[in-house]
Amino acid sequence: MIANKIKEIIEQRKRSVEKEIHFLTDFEGNSSNKGRKPLSSFIKNDPGISIISEIKPASPTLGRIRKEIDVIKIAKEMEDSGVVGLSILTEPNFFKGSYENLKLAVENTRIPCLMKDFVVDEFQYKIAAKFRATNILIINTICNLEESYSKAIDYDLEPLIEIHELEEIKEIRHLFEIGLNPKLIGVNNRNLRTLEIDLNTAIQIIPKLKEEFGKEIQVISESGINTYEDIKSIIPYGVDAFLIGSSIMQSKNIKKKILELRGID
Repeated sequence: MIANKIKEIIEQRKRSVEKEIHFLTDFEGNSSNKGRKPLSSFIKNDPGISIISEIKPASPTLGRIRKEIDVIKIAKEMEDSGVVGLSILTEPNFFKGSYENLKLAVENTRIPCLMKDFVVDEFQYKIAAKFRATNILIINTICNLEESYSKAIDYDLEPLIEIHELEEIKEIRHLFEIGLNPKLIGVNNRNLRTLEIDLNTAIQIIPKLKEEFGKEIQVISESGINTYEDIKSIIPYGVDAFLIGSSIMQSKNIKKKILELRGID
């Protein structure tokens, strides 16, 4: 079961996607990543604290996070801060994201770019591929995981599978059993039933994922990371990277904030 707000977001996303087909022709773009490596490669080769920094204009819980967003400037600041990748919100109704933001971030950086959305239609995979995203978010609780994962691979997108509860591990196991071998699992610290954040979610689930799948996967902690202390509290449990949005976007100095989160003075 998921919160009514999440249901509302998903239902509205389904309606809005039906009106977005024109984006496939309105924007120039192609489906080639031109050799840009996906998140798993950057995380694997990063010797420090791996952060995926999110371009997130708003959220249902916080409202508008940043009044004015210069996507090119912010994306470059994030890249210069040593993040392993960018997460770009493209959900327009509640997060005020856009496909144009994704396009600008990809065109002006060289690091992996994740299209983060509530993926409810094959059209969204086409958009991610057209604008040369390297990765796409798949939320296990709102989709058929096997079908969605396969579709992402068909479009040359590395999936980041998001889970929220221990019982969802069995669906990751199923992917391995049928030979799909996922590389990236995101553990969302936000409870989709209550919308509350608890970092103990990562502390509980990450060791179980590592115990079962070992080096086969990289695990990303998502939501609720505000400080370097938050990061240090999760590191001992085997996390590989952190996806951080609100606390970075709320900061007046994005580069300084990211360096602080990475433990760099």
